[in-house]
This record gives sequence, C-alpha cells and structure tokens, in this order.
Amino acid sequence: MWGLYLDSKAFKDGLFHAVVQYKIDNSKALVILPRANYELDIKEIMELPAPPRFIYGERVSPCNHPDMIGVIVGIHWHFKRNCYFYTISVNGKTKSKRYFDDDLY
Repeated sequence: MWGLYLDSKAFKDGLFHAVVQYKIDNSKALVILPRANYELDIKEIMELPAPPRFIYGERVSPCNHPDMIGVIVGIHWHFKRNCYFYTISVNGKTKSKRYFDDDLY
C-alpha cells in the first residue's frame, strides 16, 4: 500500500509529508520504503489511489536532459494537481526541481 504520512512528529526523520510504501500489521503501519522497519500510526497515513510510477532508489533521467542520470530520493504528493512529484539526486547532489511523471523516464 502507498500513502502520505501526515504526522508532524516524523519531521525529524524526514517522513513528514513523504510518500511511504507500507503494510498493515496488528493495526500499525510498517514502512517498507523509503526506510524499512519503521512503525507508523495508521491513522496518520492518507492512503493514495495508486502507486507512484517511480520508486525510491530507481534510476531515472529527465526527459529534457537524457544525458543526466539521477536517483529518486523523494516522493511527495501534489495536492492541487492530485499527483506524485519526485526529487532526484544526481552525482550525490539533490536537485531542487520538482519532477512529475511526464518529466522523467
């Protein structure tokens, strides 16, 4: 299952407003991605309609810069567009641009 974690207590762990893949175990959410074996309160997760096109750690390239290869380091939810957007890292440096599904391949 994929969801958006909304509890601000997870801010220091980098999970606040992050998209997480999880499974439910004894009424708790056990995170699979981005960090395995992290337990969250199921009530603080907004379930998302479908999985993201790209997942954490996947190698991608921006469509307008096919020579640039990056890795997905962040998956977020855009509330106005009602879709995922991604943060990538290229050569160890996180890009500040938001990438949407159609921006990457």
